[in-house]
Amino acid sequence: MTGLRYSTDGPDMALLTAVFTPFTETGGLALDTVQKQADDLVAWGSAAAYIGGTAGEGASLSTEERMALAERWCEVADGRLDVIVHVGHSSLVEARRLAAHAESAGAKAISAVAPYFHRPETVAALVDACAAIADAAPGLPFTYYHIPSMTGVNLRASDVLLVARDKIPTFAGVKFAHNDMVDLQRCLHLAGGQHEVFVGVAKLVLAAWQSGARAAIGSVYNFAGPLFRRLLDHAVRGELAEARAGQQLAQQVIDTAARYGGELAGFKALGALSGVDCGGCRPPLVSPGPEQLALLRAEVTELGFLDTGH
Repeated sequence: MTGLRYSTDGPDMALLTAVFTPFTETGGLALDTVQKQADDLVAWGSAAAYIGGTAGEGASLSTEERMALAERWCEVADGRLDVIVHVGHSSLVEARRLAAHAESAGAKAISAVAPYFHRPETVAALVDACAAIADAAPGLPFTYYHIPSMTGVNLRASDVLLVARDKIPTFAGVKFAHNDMVDLQRCLHLAGGQHEVFVGVAKLVLAAWQSGARAAIGSVYNFAGPLFRRLLDHAVRGELAEARAGQQLAQQVIDTAARYGGELAGFKALGALSGVDCGGCRPPLVSPGPEQLALLRAEVTELGFLDTGH
């Protein structure tokens, strides 16, 4: 069983949003904001919400908070939007708890990074860990989230795919958040029509599309979903100059935001300026203050981003 296909045989690319976790001023979950987030995603055509991952600061949440977040997203999605719950954890015990809970809450699928403190050193060990997580939610498709920059696990995603598809009955594919285009292309070749490969680096979306990728998951779509939708529409119509211009603008916006506390803090600030305000990041991340927000707004406005409907 896979059951998690967003790409089609056509040229279009499905965009899924790795959503921010909304916080109150005192750092608690702001679950009322989730309704606004879901409405915004539906409005521009996001195919799904991927929750509790890197953008969702899942590693900074307690297990109980992650469960509450999953319940709220499944409640507000209400058939309008698929919910994919990231359940990865440094503890497989907690990851399995989160996986079982996601299934009971009504999620569409689960996903997990590699254990990131005591790390698996071989593909076999990593797949065993993924299998243990997937087994706790046997009715849900499982996607491996490949992000070596955060986990420190540098095993090739394509090698994981090769082993996992035979060992994990619910294996659905790979969320590929890495700059290695060769490994990405190998994943796409191996996946065929059986498994999904989600591009997880927004700066590579157009290049990945040209390599045959047809689905992407990213945090930038919290504030720039319409921009990416337009650039991909240009690509589908063969208007590659316009598509490249859109990708260039996106890269400039990403680089600008990253100067304000790093990508996540900067992205969350941009979300507040251009879409839904999800508050700041949890420590140890440091969110930009009012003066920095004003500078960020000025910079992206000068780029033409806030004037384009994002």
